[in-house]
Amino acid sequence: MNNPYSYLNMYIVFVDPVYVYISLAIIAVAAILMWLMVKSSDDFTVEETEKNSDDFAGVIRDSHGPVTKWLWVAYVFIIIWAVAYLAQHWSEFATFP
Repeated sequence: MNNPYSYLNMYIVFVDPVYVYISLAIIAVAAILMWLMVKSSDDFTVEETEKNSDDFAGVIRDSHGPVTKWLWVAYVFIIIWAVAYLAQHWSEFATFP
């Protein structure tokens, strides 16, 4: 009897382990960032949030208050990315006429 799934053996794709590790790292970082977003909102009650915000005609609510952990992580990530980008492309920026 012929196996109906035997044709699947022809389509096996081998992936470089580096890409698997990169994909797992992206998933882990995304999970950590989502956890930080959720955890940062636990620090403030609804009353504190409303106290530290300004309401503009019931349309826009502008909030001010302390910087959350999520924002600190985002700022650090952006700074690290900017420095790495500048270091990698320094030769392009240094050759202005």
